[in-house]
Amino acid sequence: MRSRLPLPFAALLVLTARPALALVNVAGGVDPTTGLTTLGSWILSLAGIAIPIICAFKGTHAVAEGRHLAPYIGSAIGGMALAFGGAYIMTHYGVT
Repeated sequence: MRSRLPLPFAALLVLTARPALALVNVAGGVDPTTGLTTLGSWILSLAGIAIPIICAFKGTHAVAEGRHLAPYIGSAIGGMALAFGGAYIMTHYGVT
């Protein structure tokens, strides 16, 4: 049995997909300012809160297994610095 699609079916697929792609490009779109505002005000702030919480749980689990806690403390500090620092820089440059 052949695994390739018959040519008419493949051509039909290509012909029906083209108008759908054109409609998405013409009618849709993302405003960069709105995306960056959402990123700066919500996502980076939530990431700055979630990263230390995740590191606390993972660090507790590591200590319970007899491993070191230091990498998780460093990850929490670095993650918070990146998240809140990115939000601050975006605010400083007037994006949000």
